[in-house]
Amino acid sequence: MIRLLYRILLYLHPPAFRRQFAAGMLWIFDETSDVAAWILLADALASLARQWLLRSGLWKLLAAGAGGLLQITLGGLGLFFVRHLHSLTPARLEPAFQPADLARLMYLAVWVTGAVVCSVLALALWVKNFTGRRIHHDA
Repeated sequence: MIRLLYRILLYLHPPAFRRQFAAGMLWIFDETSDVAAWILLADALASLARQWLLRSGLWKLLAAGAGGLLQITLGGLGLFFVRHLHSLTPARLEPAFQPADLARLMYLAVWVTGAVVCSVLALALWVKNFTGRRIHHDA
C-alpha cells in the first residue's frame, strides 16, 4: 500500500523529473525498511511541491504578487495616515476616520491590486514565452 502511494507521488512529479529520477527513487524505496519508507514518502511529497513550485517558476509569480500587495498596502496606509494626520490634533472634534474614506481607499486598493495582478501575469507570460523560444532556438 505504501509503495503504491509512493508510486503515485512519483507519477505526479513533472515528466522531465520522472524520466531522470523515478526509477532510482523507486529502487531506493524498495531497498529500505518500513520505517524509512514513511520518511521517503514524506520526502517525495516535499519533492513534489518543490518541483512544481520552484522549477516551474510559479514561485516568481507568487513572490511578485506578494510584493505588489505589500507595496499597495503600505502605500495605501501611508496615504491614509498622511491625509488624516491633521485630524489627530485635539482641536478637531470630528473623528479622523470617516466610513466614506475607507470605502474610497478600498475601492482604490481593489483597482490597483487588479492592475498589479494583470501586469504581473502579462509579464510572467511574456517571460515564459521569451525563454521558451530562446531554449527552443538554442536546442
